[in-house]
Amino acid sequence: MFQRTAPMVARSSLDNICLLVYSKGGCALEAEGRDAEVHAGDVCFLDLSRPSALRAPNYQSLTLILPRASLQPHVADLDGLHGRILRKSSPLNAMLVGHLRTLFAEAPMLSTTDGRAAANGTAALIAAFAGTSGNGRSMIARSSSAASLLTFRQFIEANLEDFDLGPESMCRQLGVSRATLYRAFEPMGGVRHYILQRRLARARKLISDPAHVHHRVGAIAFRCGFSNVSVFSRSFHQAYGVSATEMRGAVEHAEFPNVAFSGGGSFGTMSRWLLGLDASRA
Repeated sequence: MFQRTAPMVARSSLDNICLLVYSKGGCALEAEGRDAEVHAGDVCFLDLSRPSALRAPNYQSLTLILPRASLQPHVADLDGLHGRILRKSSPLNAMLVGHLRTLFAEAPMLSTTDGRAAANGTAALIAAFAGTSGNGRSMIARSSSAASLLTFRQFIEANLEDFDLGPESMCRQLGVSRATLYRAFEPMGGVRHYILQRRLARARKLISDPAHVHHRVGAIAFRCGFSNVSVFSRSFHQAYGVSATEMRGAVEHAEFPNVAFSGGGSFGTMSRWLLGLDASRA
């Protein structure tokens, strides 16, 4: 059983996309309320910044983890990848799996420069396959215009501290219609929900950063665009299962409760990295 719960997501502060390829066995996947079966030969995409759970009784798999930033320029609907499965029956699956196996075989011989080039090439290849559905094509077509989801997301990231950030200000400053804006964010629960999640993610990152340990939680909340500390506290606890103050205390004392791994001895370094801990802490 592999789980990334909301509190674990909050502690690790990862913003990466994971690809799983099962050479043997498979798993039962749960991604934000959606259930699916992943079989041998399938490729499964997971967003590590969002909750998920996998049950895999007996398996062999390859795992590739890429930073969101490496996929962002290529994949129009990056947020739509979470929980997506590219089935073995697809010809594109065979091409992607073949590339990934070659990458794993050659990885030990790659220099740092070659490794970056290989990662960027893999990201572009993933984008080609991820955009093959009808929904993916429409997203890519929409992203070619100035009023793209990427443009909207970049605007939001640059203006999170603005208390007035919302659909009205975005439509006014970007010169787009409300219908265009709402349609772009519909797969992510709406533009207001997306803004809230990004503000919470930034606050979580600052609260977990030792460099900001002397900054009051309330000051961080204001810095992330929350004009009301009570609203921030309630939203933070609802999103991550702990209060902002509790999270700060856990980070300061290196306390990470309610974390368990089955057979985790073989995955010590990776499990610690996924939790946001220094790999040297054995």
